[in-house]
Amino acid sequence: DYFTDENRVLKKDPQQDYHLEYAMENSTHTVLAFSRELHTCDTNDKSITESTVRVIWAYHHKDMGEAGKNYHGSNRGTKSLRLLNPEREEVSSASLPYFDLTNKDVPVPDKDTTYWCQMFKIPVQHEKHHVTKVEPLIQKGHENLVHHILLYQCSSNLNDSVLDYGHECYHPNMPDSFLTCETVIFAWAVGGEGFTYPPHVGLSIGTAADPLFVLMEVHYDNPSYTEGL
Repeated sequence: DYFTDENRVLKKDPQQDYHLEYAMENSTHTVLAFSRELHTCDTNDKSITESTVRVIWAYHHKDMGEAGKNYHGSNRGTKSLRLLNPEREEVSSASLPYFDLTNKDVPVPDKDTTYWCQMFKIPVQHEKHHVTKVEPLIQKGHENLVHHILLYQCSSNLNDSVLDYGHECYHPNMPDSFLTCETVIFAWAVGGEGFTYPPHVGLSIGTAADPLFVLMEVHYDNPSYTEGL
């Protein structure tokens, strides 16, 4: 159980709150399983909650000896995780109707950050319905590419011509129709999962006051500047 100070110096925590459960090693993997209280009342520990947390990891190929820790070099990384998943009551049925809003073949530039906007039309309903669950739909293998997704409600005075193209968000040449989309009705970020509304709540669709056109903003993250994604 170590912690770092404001100068990034690693120090042994006088209050040891992490407990090794077991350890194993083979020719390719080292596994250390440990446990800790969610709230340790230790100012050097971060409380574990249901929120998304940024986990930082690093390792050295040699074990830590009497001389102390070894610098990890390039063996380091980060990942956004929800260490605690809130209990989910499955109220949805496989027979319930659903619809997907998906980008098609978006070329992700070889730059760190890209915000891509695409307009969609909610499938026409002839009477009031309620959306009871929303979840991210991410192409397999591209999980590290999608950083967050926002869904905005747009003006109801638009027509289907706005559906023909996507465009980079916040660009000087962004279509004027995108500027009518101001109210966020759903948000997802890396480390999160789907969202199920409480049993007595839903997002209304199908009436004149409900969203008909929505704008999906996807933040693509390409820190390695990989081409051809």
